[in-house]
Parts: sequence; structure tokens; C-alpha cells
Amino acid sequence: MELKRFVEVIWTRMWLILLATVLVTGMTYLLSITTTPTYSATTTLSIDPGGDPRTDPYSTYRFGEAAAQTYVEQIRSPVISQQVMSRLGVSYDPEKVIRVEQVRDTQLIKITAVHENPGLAKEIADTTARVFIDQITSQQQARFQAGLSEIEAQIADIERQIEETQKAITSIGDPTDPQNLKMPEFARLELARYQTQLTSLETRYTILLKSAEDFRLAMARYVDTISIFAPAELPRTPVAPRTLLNTALGLISGLVLGVSTAFLLEYLDDSIRSPEELEQELGLSALGAIGRMEHVRQLTDRLVTHPGCHGGVIEAYRVLRTNLSFSDVDNPSGSLLVTSAGPGEGKTTTLANLGIVMAQAGKKVILVDADLRRPSLHKLFGLENRRGLTDLFLGVQVQGNGLLQPTDVPGLLVLPSGPLPRNPPDLLSSKKMGLIVEELRKQADMVLLDSPPVMGMADAALLAAQAENVLLVVDIDQTPRDTLRRAKEILEKADARVLGVVLNRLVPGRRGGPYYYYYYHRYYAGDESQDGREKRRGRGWARWRRKEHQPDQGGEENRHGVE
Repeated sequence: MELKRFVEVIWTRMWLILLATVLVTGMTYLLSITTTPTYSATTTLSIDPGGDPRTDPYSTYRFGEAAAQTYVEQIRSPVISQQVMSRLGVSYDPEKVIRVEQVRDTQLIKITAVHENPGLAKEIADTTARVFIDQITSQQQARFQAGLSEIEAQIADIERQIEETQKAITSIGDPTDPQNLKMPEFARLELARYQTQLTSLETRYTILLKSAEDFRLAMARYVDTISIFAPAELPRTPVAPRTLLNTALGLISGLVLGVSTAFLLEYLDDSIRSPEELEQELGLSALGAIGRMEHVRQLTDRLVTHPGCHGGVIEAYRVLRTNLSFSDVDNPSGSLLVTSAGPGEGKTTTLANLGIVMAQAGKKVILVDADLRRPSLHKLFGLENRRGLTDLFLGVQVQGNGLLQPTDVPGLLVLPSGPLPRNPPDLLSSKKMGLIVEELRKQADMVLLDSPPVMGMADAALLAAQAENVLLVVDIDQTPRDTLRRAKEILEKADARVLGVVLNRLVPGRRGGPYYYYYYHRYYAGDESQDGREKRRGRGWARWRRKEHQPDQGGEENRHGVE
């Protein structure tokens, strides 16, 4: 998308972008100021991994990091949370209150508690740390306790045996005592056996004591030491909600949402945006661009002969007249069918004003209301419709019977539809219709035919076969591309020669309107009086609010049955 087109989309849908931004920002702000504030307290644990100090320090460090990751998951377990709640006598949702994370590339673990009560947040963080330390300490001690208990049991058994042996030796007596010189030989042998046994028991006792001491040293060396590095502090300010930050993020989100929605709507918009798209996608040339008529209060206000008609609109119809003459330079006089793809696109108004500017250029023009279903041309000029086109099918002559009614514009005549028939397609497709058109051509420089819309009925296609050229009127805000494409196909199947398209109801600077229309609008707006500009400036806001439903040519057409 070109930069110019990008800016046009933003400017065209600025109201949507502003609305989304204001709504999202306002909702974010209201949500922030109405949310209950929460406080955060953090306790930091230090992990000192056990191991042989003679091993590689880097391996020990990496092992400590891995152990810290394991401890993080253990702290998050429901077992720890249940014990903390039991100690504090409170209940909370651990997933919402507790957050545990390892400090990157360190052996530190942060336990953060978030709660509406700042004191309770501090207690939860500290108690969680203490409960975890107690649990890990008991688990590691239990891992070594079995071996140590076995050694201590053996030591106790040896102590008992030593005591029993000493008692046995005491009961036999000392052989060196003079009183025991007559001790029997078997007693001496038994005493020697007990003394040997006591020596063996004392040796084993010494070995077991050393083993127990080595075991205790191993427990102290290879058990991870977990301590509180930094206890939690009582929080003073809430961590959420952050009203200013949330509002800023809401502003950015609303802006992104508005811009995204604007471009989505632009992508989904199937209407014709510019003459370039008309040429590229449908192969049709834009012969004219007619601006939106403002301050239309009655039917005659839509004619360029009305004093209040904007100079830019008048000049746009003159440009259309010139472009038509260049597009059909080999046949300067003939018949032209003015139609549209759908109803309410301004074809009748376009036909009437085109006829006026042609007559003002010195041509004799006949406007024929060939819409035998909802005729409206006579309403624009304030004429009667008691007699007209349908009378000619009864053999009435064109001349001398008052069917061609004059207008206030010299050289411009109007042939109303006359009484409406029951079978318009049969009349429009008959040879008589061709003869009528031919007879009218002989009496004028240009014959302009008004018809029903192309889509939904066969009248326009039948009339296109009778006329030499066709001009399509397109409401730039209303007509989808597919509808215009199907209308073109229908006319081409009827062997109609479509000269081009008139882009109707353009707004200057909006929807990629042609530059020449914008120039004429600005040029002729400059000729208006200062009073008129001041009045319009005062009504600018109201016009912006009503511009999609302004009672211009489209609004009056719907109200008075004029297309």
C-alpha cells in the first residue's frame, strides 16, 4: 500500500481510531482505579551445594544451579503451600499468591508472595522459605541417618560386650595378686581368653567410633545448605494496579486496535474507492466525479440551475459533458442511456444536470424518462406526467401534441414517462421503441434516456440495445465492485457500448476522490462570501455527524421516489 493511500485510510477512519483509543484507554483507567491494590514481599534463599572441595569449582557451581532449579519446583508444590497455610492459619490460592524463580546464573531463589494485606504477604514469603528449609534438611538427614544409625547400633553393642568382658575378668581376679598365686590353670587360661577378647573389642570400638565421625563429616560435607539470604521486608507501596502504566498501555492498545480495525474495514470494503481502481479492476473509465450536494431541501435544489448549487458541482458536470464529447467524438449527436447498477445512486439527478449543461452549451437536448416502473424525471423539473413516452407507443406523433415539455433552460425538453404500463419490458424491447428513439434523435442534438437500475430487472439492458451509448452512475460509497462488475457484464451481453462511469457523491479529500474534483471544490468555494463560509464553519460539526445521511441528492431521491 502506498504511503498516500495509507494516510487516506487513516484520515478517512480517524473517527473509528479515536473511538477505539478512547474506549480502551477509558476502560483500562476505570479498571485500574477500581481494582483492589495488592502488595508484594520477596524472600531470597541461598543454595550452598555440598561436595568435595577438591573437585572442580565450575562443576560444583553448575551442580548448584541445577539443584536450585529443582528446588524451585519443589517450593511450588502443594505440600509446601499446605504446611505454610497450616502454620499461618490462613487459606489462599498458591498459584495466584506465590511466585518462585531462580535468579539467572546464580544459586539464589526468590520467593515472592502477593497479597492484598502487606503484612500477610511478608509472612507468607518468610514462612514458605522456612518450611522449605525444614523439609529439605529433614529429607537430607534421613538419607544419611540409616547408615549412621547402623554404626551407632554397632557401637552400642560393642560397649555392652566390653562391659560384660570387664565384669568377667573382674570376677576371675588378677593372677599377679599374691592371694591368687594358687589360681588353677584353667582359670588362668579363661582369664587370658577374656583379656584377648577385651583387646579385640576395644580395637573394634575405636574403629567404629572413627567410622561414625567420618560419616558425620560426610553428612556435613555432601548435604546442601539452604539459608535465608535476604528476608522479606514489609511492603509500603502496592505493586498493582499500576494506573499510569496500565493507562499508557491501554492507549497504545486502543490505537493499535483502531488502526487494525480501520484497515480491516478498508480491506472488507468492496466499494469503488478511486478512478484508478475502476480502470484497473473493471476496465471502465471515470468520465466525471460529482460532489455531494449539501443543504438540499426540495427537488429543484438538486439541479445546477438552482442559485444555491455549489460552483464545484456545476463545473464537475461541465467536465463530464466535455469528457463525453471526447469519448464519442465520431458521433457528437446521438442517444445516451444513463443508468446505474442499483437503486438510489443518483442516475436521474445526473441525467437532468447533464442535460442542463449540454443545453447551456448551445445544444438541443431531449430528456426521456424511460423508467416505466418508478418515473421521477418530471418531479425534478416540476412537470406533469399525464402524457408522455407510453403515448407514443399508441401511434401519437412526437411533434405538435405537447408531449415534449419545455423547461426553464433554453433548448432543454423533457419527455415524461406517461401512464405506466403493465409490461414495461415488452414495450422497451419492441421495434416501436427503436423508432421512437430514432425520431427523437432527428429533433435534437442529444437524447438522454433515464432507465431503471441494471440489476434486478431487464429494462436497462433492453434500453441499452436501443441507445447508442451507455453511461453508468456509481455511488462511490454504496456500489460494491461485484455489483458493478455484473452490471457491466449484463450491458455487454446486450451489445451496449459503455462509455464510462460517473463517480457520484464524492466528498473532497475523502476515499481517494479525484484531484480535479478537489481542485474545483476548493476553487469555487473560494468565491463564496465570507458570511457563507462563517455559517458553514458553524455547522461543520453537525455536517460531519450527518454526512453519511445528508439529505443530498440521494436522500431526496429516496424520499420523493427520484433515483
